[in-house]
Amino acid sequence: MRILFFINKLYGGGAERVASILMNHLCENHDITAVVFDDQEKSYQINSSISIHKIAINNKSRFLRLVNRIGKIRKEIKENSPDIIISFLTPVNIYVLTANLFLRRKIIISERNTLNRVQSRLVRLARKITYPLANKIVFVTNSDCRDFGLPQKSLSIYNPAVLVPFGNYDNRQHTIITIAPDDRWYNKGLDVLIKAWAKIVSNNPDWTLEICGRIHNTKLPDGITLQNQDRVKWTGWTDNIAETLRTKSIFVLASRFEGCPNSLIEAMSQGCACLGTDCEGGIKEIITDGTDGLIAKSGDADDLATKLQLLIDDENLRRQLSAGAIEKVKQFDKNTFFAQWENLIPETVAE
Repeated sequence: MRILFFINKLYGGGAERVASILMNHLCENHDITAVVFDDQEKSYQINSSISIHKIAINNKSRFLRLVNRIGKIRKEIKENSPDIIISFLTPVNIYVLTANLFLRRKIIISERNTLNRVQSRLVRLARKITYPLANKIVFVTNSDCRDFGLPQKSLSIYNPAVLVPFGNYDNRQHTIITIAPDDRWYNKGLDVLIKAWAKIVSNNPDWTLEICGRIHNTKLPDGITLQNQDRVKWTGWTDNIAETLRTKSIFVLASRFEGCPNSLIEAMSQGCACLGTDCEGGIKEIITDGTDGLIAKSGDADDLATKLQLLIDDENLRRQLSAGAIEKVKQFDKNTFFAQWENLIPETVAE
């Protein structure tokens, strides 16, 4: 088949990583074209057989940018004449569904975060109007799939575990690690995490907090910088996250909202003792509290600090959660993920 992907960019984010994994798999048997809206170089490895088209939008007017973007998307659809379109992320989904009006191409759209993340009334309205135009809607949590209200079109597909599992918990550094770019500090709860760490840092002189992720030099909230935290290390982007994770004792995700976080699945696959929050989204669908990880209250630095200290103090608990995480991550096998998409695509085309 000719499959046309639309996604904002091919670097840095979890949605972009999943899109690249899916495209690299599908290109073995299909003709794949990816249309992106960001001119920065890709950071995820993309198979050389995949054609990448970049759409540049330069209008100063917000309205003209919108019209221009929809027009260029429509042109790509006409020129590529795909058997099916796959679109990732809310704004792109809305653009693509609008551009496809009267072209009648089959479309699968994919929501990559919890629905309640969208605060804009305008975007919520646009989503409500356009999403029924999709043939299928893929969610990354069962709760969003259930709550959106289009059961005939909706299904959930969790993100895949793509790293080779590593269950050895020996020789781990006394390091707490999180994965979050600084420009997503709010939804990843970096401010809450740093406040929690400040509450217990003096009690744990041989432990360090490490923040891994792209550094954009984003303005951070008062009291949080890249330099002034006690034993907080901002490491930037890494191309080998498996090697990084398998040496760390604790992984923490202090998010205010999530979809199906790749970083948590990756950390579990590398045997970290994991701590997440009960935020909106998929963390609660991944971690079973006390069995394969711990759950803290979202936005609560005191509760997060208490759970972190519990993990630091109890190596047996960390080892227990590490073993549970290795077992849990089997539910996110990449072959299951591929099979779900391989079934969905021809079913949608045949409708």
